[in-house]
Amino acid sequence: LFFGGCNSWLDVKPYDSMAEDQLYSTENGIQRALNGLYLSLASNDLYAENLGGGAIDVLGQRYKLSSGHTYYDLNEYNYTNDGPKGTFEAIWKAAYKLIADCNEFLEKVPEHQDLMSQANYRMSMGEALAIRTLLHFDMFRIFGPVYSEANKKESSIPYYNMVTDVTQPILPADELVEHLFADIDSAIVLLSEDVILTEGIVKDEDFWDYRNLRLNYYAVWALKARMCWYLGDEYADEAYRIATTLLEGKDPKTNEANNFNTAFTPVSQTVAVKDRVFFCEELFALHNMKRTTMYKELFSSDLEDDNILLSTESYINKLYDEPNDYRKHSWEVATGRQTSGLMVFVKYAEQTENRSDPYLYEIQSMLRLSELYLIAAATTNDDAVASSWLEKLRMIRGYQSGMVGTDVQTTLRQEWEKEFYGEGQYYYYLKRNGITSVSGPNGSKKPNYIIPLPESETDNRRD
Repeated sequence: LFFGGCNSWLDVKPYDSMAEDQLYSTENGIQRALNGLYLSLASNDLYAENLGGGAIDVLGQRYKLSSGHTYYDLNEYNYTNDGPKGTFEAIWKAAYKLIADCNEFLEKVPEHQDLMSQANYRMSMGEALAIRTLLHFDMFRIFGPVYSEANKKESSIPYYNMVTDVTQPILPADELVEHLFADIDSAIVLLSEDVILTEGIVKDEDFWDYRNLRLNYYAVWALKARMCWYLGDEYADEAYRIATTLLEGKDPKTNEANNFNTAFTPVSQTVAVKDRVFFCEELFALHNMKRTTMYKELFSSDLEDDNILLSTESYINKLYDEPNDYRKHSWEVATGRQTSGLMVFVKYAEQTENRSDPYLYEIQSMLRLSELYLIAAATTNDDAVASSWLEKLRMIRGYQSGMVGTDVQTTLRQEWEKEFYGEGQYYYYLKRNGITSVSGPNGSKKPNYIIPLPESETDNRRD
């Protein structure tokens, strides 16, 4: 890990082990603090497991589970049982702890901005603000209502934009959304001179290299597109505008041509075999140094039935109906198990051959190029236009013909399901659309999208 210069973005001495005055007394200390925020995102309680291929994926009926599996109650939507309660408690505490860390960063760094160039200061602040927005938004997607015009006054989650010991009120959904849009727009402005716009993704050891492993200018726009898509008809036009403008290689703010299509390129068939997370398409990904451990604890074929997340050959073969679909490389036929006809999920398995990029096999997806195609298809009212965007996506996934046919909405749902295995995003698609029946390797389930706030939050409230 610790190769390269001391100013590398991977120079990550744990920031919480440093005294506050030391942490913010130099630019290097501020960079370490920013690294600490990203490292916390990659914790098991957040995106390395629970909000990635673990708990949230299980809610989307992605895997076959035995009745003795730790996640079984979650798979059955038994939210009042101890297992799910503990999982949601861990997610909530980790998210709001990190939100507090973001707020500390956003309050302390302006006091020391003379230590940095204005460009570096603005990028640092923009990234921290974007992380805070991402966390609030995903807590809203998990614990808030299915957003619509009819229920936007319903209670959602608390919003924190300052360092405080005072419990903040649980906001109506529409009030929370106003805060989140203000934050994401501010992050976009702060990142408007991001080095990715002039240099692209530089694979080197300077702190500002590997911009796709940061919430860069393009990624923050894509996050806003995700937010607009999820929030329904009121914001659909803006979601479509942002997604299509980016895909056309233009800046959503100015409509001027940019380097988006050279910074991010579709994965090729040759690369997809060995790089199952499609690194070249990552608008934003996390460097998860414990990804192999996560794989061994969730998906490894060495695990017993009560511990492994897997699927069935019949389900996977039906889902990936195109034999050449690159995404099917994430699945292999299970061997050595008592039950036949099973497949194991190998997307995050360590691959030691051809490791030309030192980070390639410790990457976890957060926002990918493909999501923009899906958002564009989901937010147009014209089925022909939606088909066109879906066809473009399918063609960069190995389809010999991208033709969608007449049932556009079914294809849209299938592509969302195929695209985000192990990333948690399919559940949010189901919730956003109020899907009442979900079929998976464990059969058909009726989802429950009303997840109660953790007791640690509700028990300490007076409001």
